[in-house]
Amino acid sequence: MNATVTDSRRRLVMPPELPARSPVTVQQLDADTWLVRRAHPIKAPLVALLPDIPQLPTDPEWQEIESRIVAHTSRTVAPI
Repeated sequence: MNATVTDSRRRLVMPPELPARSPVTVQQLDADTWLVRRAHPIKAPLVALLPDIPQLPTDPEWQEIESRIVAHTSRTVAPI
């Protein structure tokens, strides 16, 4: 065991960045190797409701900008 993570009684000491009583998972890899990981809570997925827009309004300025963007980025794309 790495001496920097054990105390005088050979107990595992977590780093100071880890809050007290944080949940951890302990996995034994072999007789002498243990893997300790901090268990992070699973975050619920974020759901965003977007309005349905059937047709975007025409904008000649944006069409010109968009065509330049496509022309620039398609230079590096290999042909199919």
